[in-house]
Amino acid sequence: MSKNTHLEHLEDDILNNGSAGGKNAINFLNSLGKMLTGPSSSSINVTTKWDGAPAVVCGTNPENGEFFVGTKSVFNINNPKICYSDEQVDFYYDAGELNKKLKACLKYLPSLNLTGILQGDLLYTTDKTVGQVNGESCVVFQPNTITYAIPSTSPLGAKVKASSLGIVFHTKYTGATMSELTATFGVKTPASSATVHVFSSNFTDATGASQFTAAEKTAYNAAVNRASGSLKQASAFLDILKDTGQGKFMLAVMFKQFFNSYIRGGKNLTNTKAVTANFANYYQQALTKQINSVKTPSAKSKWQKVQADGLKFIKTYNRAIYMTVASYLNLIAAKNMVVKKLSKVQDIGTFIRTDDGFRVTAPEGFVAIKDMKALKIVDRIEFSKSNFTVAKNWG
Repeated sequence: MSKNTHLEHLEDDILNNGSAGGKNAINFLNSLGKMLTGPSSSSINVTTKWDGAPAVVCGTNPENGEFFVGTKSVFNINNPKICYSDEQVDFYYDAGELNKKLKACLKYLPSLNLTGILQGDLLYTTDKTVGQVNGESCVVFQPNTITYAIPSTSPLGAKVKASSLGIVFHTKYTGATMSELTATFGVKTPASSATVHVFSSNFTDATGASQFTAAEKTAYNAAVNRASGSLKQASAFLDILKDTGQGKFMLAVMFKQFFNSYIRGGKNLTNTKAVTANFANYYQQALTKQINSVKTPSAKSKWQKVQADGLKFIKTYNRAIYMTVASYLNLIAAKNMVVKKLSKVQDIGTFIRTDDGFRVTAPEGFVAIKDMKALKIVDRIEFSKSNFTVAKNWG
């Protein structure tokens, strides 16, 4: 792949890439099933998805040999924001938390003596604290939504307390120029320095806690088979959907927004018939809002036609939309079985901060990597709802 600027959820592959995305999702699920059944030659690799922020790209610019830091904005086609000094951080970013964190990266990350260019997620700078978490003294940091807690008296806790910056890397870039960089997922974890603690994104299960039991494997295979069956019936429509494009109010985009509206509201996507019916209402309301937002008669007429054509399309393909929703829900069901097993392997405490203290939660999720393609494996109801609603610690 070229740049790791955004990872997609496994189930969204059918909305992005049509029937080919469906085949890819099933291929991923089959490989994950093999991995969770015992020692195998499965060609899939899984990494833990840390809930860090901001995303940091750093290393040596191949064009001038200088060390730089930045966010994903280093990949901007126009005006790439590559920072070699505090002055350039100030030039590109207003005073605030992001500005401070990038300056900390410039100060401390050179101590890692990195080779090439890496992308990762910042976990803490000066914002880590020591406090009580469910009755235990812990080193605590909340880079984004999830709060991480490490017992203060543990060897890892001591290292984190002594460090000035924490980061986890997941992507490596190679290329002769910044514009020609290509990404490779999964990196060898660089050694930590006296001031920087580098966490590992590699998923390892030394105890076998993530392995399916015989009954779980049977249930998982059935879930994947249901997803495969519904995708066969939806495949032709998925290709039509893909060809409508990814622009504003295009149906593939509207489907994504529609599904996210369920997640934001904490609603489980379970009843295929009800979800299918609700999509037509969601589409109509979204277009009505757009019609009411424009002033001129010609603009209103334009969006009224878009709305009428879209509702006609939805009515014509109602059965195919039903199978698309069924496929989406079936993929989520199978994926969440994987997340549940993988989440049993956890070295660092993960919590959601509440008004009453801390609530135990699973890690953000995982990234599955196969054939140079990566997809997010996340329980979206558990994590994404919190991501939409929990206050963040950085600006």
